[in-house]
Amino acid sequence: MINRFRMTALATNAEGSPDLYLIFVEATDLQYNEGQHYDMALARAEDKGYWAPMIAFDRNDAASGTLRHATAFMEGETDEV
Repeated sequence: MINRFRMTALATNAEGSPDLYLIFVEATDLQYNEGQHYDMALARAEDKGYWAPMIAFDRNDAASGTLRHATAFMEGETDEV
């Protein structure tokens, strides 16, 4: 069975700045369990003009849980680090 996963790639954009690329990746349970969904997300980011350094994560990774807090911190809504 193929599942659709929400992924984010932290990558370098065409201007040379760090950026977040949001993408859906379709993978089987086996591909997901083997971590191939990360490679798929990075390959799609490369296809869209992003380059290394890059790292991909999904909603089950620690980085995903930190995004909301990072946004609040960067917007000055919290001083908690």
